[in-house]
Amino acid sequence: MLKIKLLGLLVLLIVLNACNKEEAPTKAVNVEVWGYNIGDAELEMSIDTTVYRNFTTLPNMPVTFSRIYTFPSVLKEVSLKIKDKTSGKEVYQQQLNLAGELELFFPFIWMNGNMLKVETTAADPVTNKLSFYIHYPQNNEALDIFLKNDAGQMVIIAQNVKPGGWVHASYIPGEGFKDKSKRYTLYFTKTGTTDGWYFEDNETKSKVDEFGLVFPKNEEKGLVRAYFVTPGNAQLEVIRLFKRPKA
Repeated sequence: MLKIKLLGLLVLLIVLNACNKEEAPTKAVNVEVWGYNIGDAELEMSIDTTVYRNFTTLPNMPVTFSRIYTFPSVLKEVSLKIKDKTSGKEVYQQQLNLAGELELFFPFIWMNGNMLKVETTAADPVTNKLSFYIHYPQNNEALDIFLKNDAGQMVIIAQNVKPGGWVHASYIPGEGFKDKSKRYTLYFTKTGTTDGWYFEDNETKSKVDEFGLVFPKNEEKGLVRAYFVTPGNAQLEVIRLFKRPKA
């Protein structure tokens, strides 16, 4: 009888211990890495011991990593790592503060074995600062960047831009470009033209819908936003390098 009671007590302790483990408080953080992978490397992301093998970034493709990472609430910091699967080399590491923000964003441009520094200008309370990096090694001619609405109105963003470097522009949305519910198109053309398509002489690869780029609207000022621009396999790729603002 004593053995039966002891066995029952042991089973009860095991059950209680399992329940306690199941009820251990957890938290979650959203981790985003956006950018581009130029070259021949295949990139693999990991957070702490979790390796996202099914979500690698192939060569010459956008980096659009976005995952919810769940962790015990007692954990305060883990490492985000990016590995070059081709060479086995770790190319990026960032410590994540789990006691701070629950939405973390990191820009990442991997260009032929080196990380491209994202360059922006200081915020200005009276305007907005937009920065663009044009990656187009096939051509070193200058280009213009402008925005157009459905009514045919145009606003110049930057002129005589050289590829292979950062260009910075001040921008305040004018009449015809303030409404967040309207659609606008961003164009890249040969300098001095509005229809001399810059990328591969192709209209599809020289324009993009502004919606996903989250340009300033209404009376917004003081914003700083950066973009990486390159012609993709089927369309123009313009990648935002900042956390998407909440609606």
